[in-house]
Order: sequence, then structure tokens, then C-alpha cells
Amino acid sequence: MKIFIQRQSKSSRAFTLLEIMLAIGILSGLIVAIYASWSAILRSSQVGLDAAIEAHRVRVTTRAIEEAIKSSVIFELNIPYYSFLTDTESEFAAFSLVSRLSDSFPGSGLFYDQPMRRVTFTVEQSNRVNQLIMRQHPILAPLEDGEEPYALVLSENIGVFALEFWDIQLNDWAPEWIYTNQFPALIRYSLGTLPPNESKMSEDQVLRRIVHVPAATVRAGWQRPASGSATGASPAR
Repeated sequence: MKIFIQRQSKSSRAFTLLEIMLAIGILSGLIVAIYASWSAILRSSQVGLDAAIEAHRVRVTTRAIEEAIKSSVIFELNIPYYSFLTDTESEFAAFSLVSRLSDSFPGSGLFYDQPMRRVTFTVEQSNRVNQLIMRQHPILAPLEDGEEPYALVLSENIGVFALEFWDIQLNDWAPEWIYTNQFPALIRYSLGTLPPNESKMSEDQVLRRIVHVPAATVRAGWQRPASGSATGASPAR
């Protein structure tokens, strides 16, 4: 009788195969749930990080475009160096101008004490991705043969980049600007980037901004003021 009781107590301390399988199943379920939750957290974090990076790219891009336009200059006697060039006939717009840029403008660290630079914005394709590229070089240091301007990719996956110009005579927006020796009063640009793995974009994803152009063409007479003997007036200061 004592032997039977002792054996029964010893056998009650062990787990049955069913209990072990049930414990393994519960543990596996917990591991799967934890992994799924962790994966969701990682995906959400990556989506948020991508959105933050894209928003920063857009801020840098709009700032570069608008600062280049607002600080632009033209001297009539030096039009080959200061001409305002635009192209709106292609799929994506492009423009080039000379600006007096600040030290905080992207890429200024490479052009010490040379704030007057020609800045060009174009959309080019690389690895099947349309990139908005900004190139710049000092006008007082002409490029040598084979030398390329400093290029900086501002935005990728460009879906829309367009320009419009306020025509005072038409009192309306014009799709092109043919005058290389003067600026329009206003420039409206449209910029849109395609979402990842998508080929189309909606209208609310296109950023549209109007930039006032404060610069006016410096006339030849202002660059070469008349002498006092010719006009009876002292030279302008």
C-alpha cells in the first residue's frame, strides 16, 4: 500500500505529453504575436522616417528654388553672363539664372567668397528615377573644358515640375518666357513627387507656389553713367 502511494506521488510531478504540446503551442503563439507587433512597429517607424525625409527634401528644394529666384540679378551690358534662361516645352520645366546667394544656400560651402553664381534647375532621369538636380558655378570663375558645375540632387521621383510667368501685358499667367534680358514680375512653379511604387499622383499632392521677383534689369546707362560734361550732371553714386 505504501509502495502504491509513493509511485502515485512521483508520477504526479511530471508533465504529460499533451501538457507539453499545449505549452509549446501557447509559447509559439506568444512569439508570433510579439514578432507581428514588432514588425508593425518597425514598418510604422520606417513609414514615418520616410515621410520626414521627404518633407525635409521638399523644404530644402522649395527654399533653394525660391532663394535663387528672389536673389537673382541681371546686368544688361553683360547679358551673356547674366541671361535668364527657361525651358517649358519639355515634359519637365528647367530654368537658369544668376543670383547673389547667401552663405546658408545649399552648396555655398564649396564656393568661398563667391556669392554670385549661376544656378540651373533641371529634371534628369537616373536609374529610371526622375531627379530634380541643381547645378551652380561662380560666374567669375568660368568652367574649363570638360569641367562640370557642382550638381546636387534636390528631390527624387519627380512627377511634376512646371513653370508659369506673369505677363503684365496679358494680365495673366504665360506658359513660357522668351525674354532673356529681364525677369517676369512673378513666377509660379509646381512641384510634385510620386509616392513610392506609384506612377500617378493626385492634384492635392502637387505643391504650387508663387514667387515675387524683386530684381530688375540693371540698364546699360546705369552701368555706364553719363559724364558731367555731356549731361551737366555729376555721375550717379
